[in-house]
Amino acid sequence: MESDFNYFMDCFMIAGERINHHYFQLPVAGSEEPIYRERVYCYELYHQLRCVLGDGFPYKLNGEVDKNGHRIIRPELGPKKPDFVVHDPGNMNQNLVVIEVKPITVKDNIRELRDDINTLIGFLNKAKYYRAIMLVYGNEKNELPANIIPNVKNSIEGYVNRIALLWHSCPMEKPIVVKV
Repeated sequence: MESDFNYFMDCFMIAGERINHHYFQLPVAGSEEPIYRERVYCYELYHQLRCVLGDGFPYKLNGEVDKNGHRIIRPELGPKKPDFVVHDPGNMNQNLVVIEVKPITVKDNIRELRDDINTLIGFLNKAKYYRAIMLVYGNEKNELPANIIPNVKNSIEGYVNRIALLWHSCPMEKPIVVKV
């Protein structure tokens, strides 16, 4: 699975580099300032990932899969729906990566960030995903806000080798892996 994950990460970086400013921050009528909208960003990331991964990749990319009818995941994890899962549907032994996405504005709601990390940990433990990604996108003064890294670090203790923190700072640039 490691080689599949590495291939996925290479594709993920290429896909991130293809997201332009319109999907990164949404222009709003009547306002001079565009705003971060997680769904808009995620839909474009999904599109770009599908284009880069192609049909030959042995896993499927799905967005916000509702696990209500799932006999294994639903009882264990409740109604949690990560932003993306990369898996072989119907095969619990082929769950490659689970992904949560947050805009940079999450710095003002660290509980939301921690909740998403707990979702990732739940999917690693209960649904046996190989790896997880916590992706923060957006930019503030050309750096990741100071409260994000320590909160991620504290939240992923014991999972540092299985959960990657990525920061996608600007449109049309590759995300980077942040050391925690």
